Amino acid sequence: MYLIFFGVGIGFIVLTLVIGRVMEAEVASISFLSPTLIALFLTVTGGLGLILTPRFYGTAGAGIVFAISAISGFLIASAINNFVIKPLHRLEGTNTFNRQEVIGQLVEITAKIPHGGGYGKIKYNAEGSIVTGPAKCEDEGEIKAGEQAEITRVEGKTYFVRKYEKR
Repeated sequence: MYLIFFGVGIGFIVLTLVIGRVMEAEVASISFLSPTLIALFLTVTGGLGLILTPRFYGTAGAGIVFAISAISGFLIASAINNFVIKPLHRLEGTNTFNRQEVIGQLVEITAKIPHGGGYGKIKYNAEGSIVTGPAKCEDEGEIKAGEQAEITRVEGKTYFVRKYEKR
C-alpha cells in the first residue's frame, strides 16, 4: 500500500510539473485540494510508511505505521502550504503594475528606434523590477540606443515614446 502511495505521489508530482499549473488554477480556491499538496501528502505518507513498516510487526504495528505516516504527510503538506506555497502566491500579485501608470516616466532606449515608425526597445524600472518592451517613437523620428526617452502612451504592449529633451 505504501509503495502505491509513494509511486502515485511521485507520478503526481511529475505530472504536475509536465502539464504546468493548469490543474492548480482550477482548484486554487480550495487550497487543500491542490495537486501539489495531494502529491506531497501521498509521497511523504508512502515514503515514511515504507521506511517504518520493517520496524513494526503485526497488525497493531500496521495501524501505528499508518497513523504516523498519514499524520506526518498531513503536517508536512500543511507546513509547505503555509510557509512556501501561500507566501509565493501572495508575492505573485505584488509585481504587477498598470502600464498606463508609467506615462511620463523616463526610460532608456536599449535597441535603436529607427526613423519612419519602426520598433525599438526600452528599459525602465517599475516598482523595483526592470521592465523591457517594444517601443515606437511618437513622431516617427529616430532615437539611438543609450539615449533617454519619455513614455507618452501605451497601446497593448507597445510603448510610444518621445526623445527626452532636458528643459
